[in-house]
Amino acid sequence: MNALNRLKNIIISAVLLLLTACTSVPACSKTESPKARFVFHDKNDLYGLLDENGNEIVPAEYLYIDKIRDGMIPAFTKEKVFIFLDETGKKIKDVSFYDINRLYSEGLLGVADAKSRKWGAVDKNLNYVIEPQFDSIGTFEDGITYVYQNGLDGIIDKTGKYIFEPQFKDDELEGYDHGTLVLSRNGKIRIGDIKNVKIFDAEYDEWYGIAGNKIVLGKGSSIYLNSKENKEIFLMKKPNGSLGFIGKENSLGNNRFFINYRKEGEKDLHSVVFDSSNGEKICDIIKKDWNDEIDENCNLKESPHYDYESKYEEVRYSMCSHEHSTSFKQNGKWGFLDENGNVVIPAEYDDVSEFDFGVAWARKGKRRFIIDRNGRIVVEIKPEWKFVTELRYTRVDYECYEWRLSGYCLSDHDIREYWSERRDLEDTEDME
Repeated sequence: MNALNRLKNIIISAVLLLLTACTSVPACSKTESPKARFVFHDKNDLYGLLDENGNEIVPAEYLYIDKIRDGMIPAFTKEKVFIFLDETGKKIKDVSFYDINRLYSEGLLGVADAKSRKWGAVDKNLNYVIEPQFDSIGTFEDGITYVYQNGLDGIIDKTGKYIFEPQFKDDELEGYDHGTLVLSRNGKIRIGDIKNVKIFDAEYDEWYGIAGNKIVLGKGSSIYLNSKENKEIFLMKKPNGSLGFIGKENSLGNNRFFINYRKEGEKDLHSVVFDSSNGEKICDIIKKDWNDEIDENCNLKESPHYDYESKYEEVRYSMCSHEHSTSFKQNGKWGFLDENGNVVIPAEYDDVSEFDFGVAWARKGKRRFIIDRNGRIVVEIKPEWKFVTELRYTRVDYECYEWRLSGYCLSDHDIREYWSERRDLEDTEDME
């Protein structure tokens, strides 16, 4: 009997010890649910979610899944409304919207109410901060955005209060940056000051770039620098050719920026450096390639491009992604180089994309992959999947990659437009 009691005490003690350990040791805590990393599109034109290892965590059951916004993943349901999923693929809140804006910014997202179809803005908890009341609403920048109401555009702050009442016709709001507005009226360009709610009288023929309170504009045969203080400064005569990229007002440091242009009939590219504080021309240099970088005194920065371009059949540079990416072609196959031209992934693929958020797409024959910077296969794209894309991949890509989109070209914007038009058409037919 005593032996039996001792055995019971040992068992009870062991259970208590285990329970105590599980309340204090992380290993006994619940395993975290895997987070979504990729969106896949199957042969039935439905979308689902994969984790970072390519495992399916949400089946293909949505008409569309958009890019992640502040931990929220918009999903377009078969009922043709938008809901939001968290990073594990679970519905965040029992709320749906008729439509949503593509970008979540400054803590707000523009949404169209499911019932009224009027637009307002919600916070990250999907609560309305600006009640639905507009025909459309834009993305917030510096605390403001445009709204469309009764055929005219206006500008509101983050509380929904008007800064400029609706008064601008379609396409009159040309551009905005840090309090400076560019307007087009009756074929002429004018400058607006958001803070002081002013639109200046000075008119220009065209504008080439805007950065902060500095704008590069053209009038007649001249190019000027102006600002929201309406201080016009002559920069240069218009070249007989084409203007290219306009550098931001402090893009080279020391308040200096640059203008690229190419004269008609010439192959060389000119870069002219100006002082943005007074418009003084600092220097002018001829470059061979868009990839050539200069400093504030027109000195060419060292570039490895020409050291290795001649070695390969073709070299492609990343222009739009969030990180540096250079791919090269050798013996008909593609691989990747680092910033110094060293091979980091051998040329063994039939086609590749640029790197973005640490991954790229690659194809070998009919097999398609998502690879990382070390060339490791992160996900092998199944034959029954049309494509797989990274949840944060925001580039609107209109190119047609056989290995990515299976022979048809649809950007994210195209897909959204397709469903919007199809839904509106069905709504019209229902009303009839």
